[in-house]
Amino acid sequence: AEEPTREQLQFFEIKIRPLLVEHCYECHSADAKKIRGALRVDHRAGLLEGGDSGPSIVPGNPDESLLIEAVRYESLAMPPKQRLSD
Repeated sequence: AEEPTREQLQFFEIKIRPLLVEHCYECHSADAKKIRGALRVDHRAGLLEGGDSGPSIVPGNPDESLLIEAVRYESLAMPPKQRLSD
């Protein structure tokens, strides 16, 4: 996979990682008591490899990314307790 640009990394660190930490790490990180769906979102390889449902992101194509489908409550519903705001 192509390496992200500095701007893309900055966007991820400012806008995306805080959401993952707050809403996803409890079940999908190295610190989780049990990793749900075999998915880890606390590192790039985990996002690219995905879990039981396949790759969670498709770089450059968010509409085909399971992670985006899940937060939109399309194919999956994540986080399960409450949908994220737009």
